Amino acid sequence: MKMNQQGDSWWTHFWATLTALASAAGLTTEQWIYVLCAIFGAVLSFNSYRNNKRALKARQIQDEKRTNALQAYLAGRKNNSAVDPATVAGEVKNVIGELEEADH
Repeated sequence: MKMNQQGDSWWTHFWATLTALASAAGLTTEQWIYVLCAIFGAVLSFNSYRNNKRALKARQIQDEKRTNALQAYLAGRKNNSAVDPATVAGEVKNVIGELEEADH
């Protein structure tokens, strides 16, 4: 007759294996917590780096689109020297506003 009348479950074997590995590695529970926190911190740091890199790439693409559109606009104008700079600045501001509205 078995002392434990309940059937063995995978959960019992999982924890038995985990504690056996921990004791074989010679690490205490506190040290395992430090290891897990270090791994979590590394993953968090890597994800932050990757997301920041994506955001910077998207910003660079938007800046390049804006620059190309302004270059095309200014290249298409005739006799730029005869135009008042304030008028050109206002037109450029309108073009940038239209580009930002188109992006959203």
